[in-house]
Amino acid sequence: MKVEIRERDRRALGLLALAVALYLVASWLVLPSYDRLKLAPAVAAEKEDQLRKYRRVLLRKDRYVQLIPTAKRQVAAAETVLLRGDNLSLATAELQSLLEDIAKRSDVTIAQRTVLSARKIDEFYNELPVSMAFDATPAQLVNLLTNVRMAPKFLTVRSVQVTAVQPITEAPKSGEHRKLLHVNLTIAAILEPAEKAG
Repeated sequence: MKVEIRERDRRALGLLALAVALYLVASWLVLPSYDRLKLAPAVAAEKEDQLRKYRRVLLRKDRYVQLIPTAKRQVAAAETVLLRGDNLSLATAELQSLLEDIAKRSDVTIAQRTVLSARKIDEFYNELPVSMAFDATPAQLVNLLTNVRMAPKFLTVRSVQVTAVQPITEAPKSGEHRKLLHVNLTIAAILEPAEKAG
């Protein structure tokens, strides 16, 4: 059987081939380009934002160079309230001397004092605690804690344990009863990093 293609069928096949070619060109070239053009404003806005950030960093670069020495001076000034950490025995002696001076100004006699081992706070600083026991009136205790807070070096109170030396069970028969407290107190000082001390 012989297939005969008429002129009308040839034109229809040619139009079909042309439509398929147009479809392929549109789907492979035109539509992806259109999609890229549609996304172009968002990409341009993102690149503009990055450019703005880069410009801001370049403008601040000189300011950071100027801020580093200022920050170093401020850190050095802040570290003056720390105990020198290059020698633990000197730091211990300085802390004990400071605590004795505070106790003397507060009119407190320290009965027992124990220097505990230094412990690491972080990679830069260590803490040196001292445990003390003494008897004092409430006013003397408040005065001592105020003097600890006002000390020239940075001191923190880690623990306080207060008990009455003689509990009152009844009203005093003559005169006023002197209130006396037994205090166990742990005070800690921060040590300056050894490589910066000196």
